[in-house]
Amino acid sequence: MKKIFLLIVLLCGAVSYSQDVLEVIAKETCQCLEIKKAKEPNLSSADFKTEVGVCIIKSYTDHKSEFKPAEKVDFTDKDGMGKLGEKVAIKMLQICPDMIMELGRSAINEDKEEVQKEDPSLSGEVIDIKWEQFVTLQLKDKTGRNYNFLLLDSFDTASLLTNNEIKKKDNLKVSYTEIELFDSKAKEFRYFKILTKIEKQ
Repeated sequence: MKKIFLLIVLLCGAVSYSQDVLEVIAKETCQCLEIKKAKEPNLSSADFKTEVGVCIIKSYTDHKSEFKPAEKVDFTDKDGMGKLGEKVAIKMLQICPDMIMELGRSAINEDKEEVQKEDPSLSGEVIDIKWEQFVTLQLKDKTGRNYNFLLLDSFDTASLLTNNEIKKKDNLKVSYTEIELFDSKAKEFRYFKILTKIEKQ
């Protein structure tokens, strides 16, 4: 019974020990970010996110010896570093919640930037328009290469195609996305170019 009690005490001590180290890292990370923000108040979302990682790694390096061997994380271990970052972030919520809020806003801004990225585009001459189950627009670019584009979704300039305002020999600039669909003729999945914008040139 005494051995079990002693083991529990030791385990509790080990847990609090790890928590104390994490709290120190969280405090130092907060201080590090405050200094960075003071020097560069207009940090971009991506740069701020990078600085958070840099500050955590610097503090962790300074206190790595205070972790038990099983708790130490190798810098090449992405999952391990990610979990360490999460634990530190939880502690930072209590110490510098404004920094964590900013990190959250940075993540949201990055998502918005991803959404706002323009679809790839291509310019060419209309070779043909096939009106089958799906409308297929065929273009030839300046190098003479042919491309097929499917009309699957509605978008602002889709009416140029659906109202027969596009004819053979017209020069167009089209934007598109690529999705994987099942080709029933070839009996396999392959990538198709899907129209997202049409501009007459």
